[in-house]
Amino acid sequence: MSKNNEVLFEGNTGEFFRIWITNLFLSIITLGIYSPWAKVQNTKYLYQNLVIDGHRFNYIADPIQILKGRLLAIFLLILYLLLTSYNSALSFLFPIILFFMAPWIINRSMSFQMRMTTYRNVRFNFEGDYGKSFLYFLLLPFLSYFTLFLVLPLVLKNMNEYILNKTRYGDRYFTSNLSASEFYIAYGSVVGASIGIGIIIAIIFMVSESIGAILIFPGYILIIAIAASIVGVIIRNHTYNNTILSEVASFDSSMQIKPYTFIIFTNI
Repeated sequence: MSKNNEVLFEGNTGEFFRIWITNLFLSIITLGIYSPWAKVQNTKYLYQNLVIDGHRFNYIADPIQILKGRLLAIFLLILYLLLTSYNSALSFLFPIILFFMAPWIINRSMSFQMRMTTYRNVRFNFEGDYGKSFLYFLLLPFLSYFTLFLVLPLVLKNMNEYILNKTRYGDRYFTSNLSASEFYIAYGSVVGASIGIGIIIAIIFMVSESIGAILIFPGYILIIAIAASIVGVIIRNHTYNNTILSEVASFDSSMQIKPYTFIIFTNI
């Protein structure tokens, strides 16, 4: 890959809307059976319009594979409901089994998504192992509850780093070296911004209850938009700027909080 290539998206809003609404309609009238085909078509359109250095990404998943996975999940759910209706003790046992199966399920799912993604006919892959996936996706997030989520930014930093360092493109691995301080800055900024907006709305409400009441809902939406934007932009920029693909590419991200907040707010 040559140097200083921009990531371009060449999709068309109207064209994608037609694909999306058609797939949604077909998924509804088939009671979800068509949804794997809808997922593949929607994802393929987005990927094939994502361009780097004149080459497009592609999504090569087989809808039948996705359908089989979803049918298996439905079968297990029905089996669980039938078994627990005969023996209530199984209602406690099944979640425990699912908890310990979760790292394997996560690894398989992420590996599938990566392997179905190609660039220049070369596949990506995710090679997570059970022990570390259990640690980063389940155990550490669970333990963060007991710290009143004070270590959650550190947990998310380790999780993101683990995912990246276990991802490869062809025979080349991504290497990421993230800083916990950036994650604390992101989430600390969210708390500060949320409190600030809440105080402003409270002051307006005390001055004029009618205006304050009108501003409560858009203020709530604004808090969501700003929170998502701050976290998304700070962590995205930091992650891309501190990740390399061995002997292939380095990355640079320069997203800005203000325009991204506007996009999220207006979309909501």
